[in-house]
Amino acid sequence: MISGVSDICGTSYSAEKGHAKVSKMENEKGPQKNTMITNQKEIMFDETDMLDVQDPHHNGLLITLYIANHFVRRLLVDGGSSVNIILVDALKIMSILESEIVTRSSVLIDFSGETKHTISKIKLPIYIEGVDFVQCFCVIDKLSSYNVILGRPWIHEMKADPSTYHQCVKMSTHRGQ
Repeated sequence: MISGVSDICGTSYSAEKGHAKVSKMENEKGPQKNTMITNQKEIMFDETDMLDVQDPHHNGLLITLYIANHFVRRLLVDGGSSVNIILVDALKIMSILESEIVTRSSVLIDFSGETKHTISKIKLPIYIEGVDFVQCFCVIDKLSSYNVILGRPWIHEMKADPSTYHQCVKMSTHRGQ
């Protein structure tokens, strides 16, 4: 679990609470309209999603995605993280120009209460199932087992439903699930 302190990637905690309240009020007004990303179909997991998964397991959910025209491996989908994080080394491998990185230091607090400082932020396009979607990432220069941590901002904006048990992420797109 990683929590952002203060204003991380342009969204403060109080702004997120306000956005959630507005969304809740809109939902109470009536059914939501279809968007480009979703057809409002029900997402379900079943035993067919477990075909390639060795059970029992206690693995985190690791995926590979196409980010900024590169396949990036070792992405952790973490519903406990309030920010999306990318490592400086991953940006170097992706040949991202320094001019695209906005220098901005913020503080992140991990589960144990330890603080880490970000060195900058960057917006990168993520391509998934025919949809290009731009996400904001906090950039850190620390060693990690993962190149990217996709937190709640990505999960919520993509309307994704991750399952660590089934070791997959599902979402409704204009192409279906």
